[in-house]
Amino acid sequence: MTAYFGFEPSTKLKTDIETILANLANKVAEPQYHLSNEIARLFTDEVIDNLLLNLVGVMQHHGDSEGGGLLKFLGGLLKTMMHGALKVMMGKADNAEVNKRCDFLRKRLLQLPDDKTRLGFELPQDVYNHFQHAFSQIDAGNGKAFAKELTDTMSMFTDLSLVAFFDDFISGLNLGMINRKMASVTRSGIHKESHSTIKKLIPSLNDAQLKDFSAYFKAMLVER
Repeated sequence: MTAYFGFEPSTKLKTDIETILANLANKVAEPQYHLSNEIARLFTDEVIDNLLLNLVGVMQHHGDSEGGGLLKFLGGLLKTMMHGALKVMMGKADNAEVNKRCDFLRKRLLQLPDDKTRLGFELPQDVYNHFQHAFSQIDAGNGKAFAKELTDTMSMFTDLSLVAFFDDFISGLNLGMINRKMASVTRSGIHKESHSTIKKLIPSLNDAQLKDFSAYFKAMLVER
């Protein structure tokens, strides 16, 4: 069995990814960079929505706390940072270059047996096991006692997500020295703010909110 993290993409994003991959496989003559750029924007937004912003409403089912504000701030900040970076880094490209960029999509598109289509990545088994242990303890009503384990696991998960969703994406772009420096600065900002938020967020949640958090993330973990 192999463990994965993955969320279900919107119908538009899923269709756009399938379309561009089919077009490239069929070697269509029409330029594909417009669609590639749109996919990059949508993909970025849906990663941030699924990892952060969708959680705001979930956790408000059992009272409002500073956690919602932390998530809103981080999600908005990351979208601003990434939209700015994408405008600079993405642009006109021939189909051969677009095909190289799309290796990222081919890696992140998970079509696992007996499962819905997901966008995600393989999880190390120890990280998956830590998640499952923390979630089982939270479900049993021991959430506050296992908040540190969940915080540590989410920190590891954040680093893995940065590699899967940022580094792997950047590696497929033909960037000059200035844009690579900008990408490095952007990554550092994302890393710093994400870890800071995790350390503040999870200890601030009450038991009911921890259960909501657990149920939300558990749905995006799968073994096949």
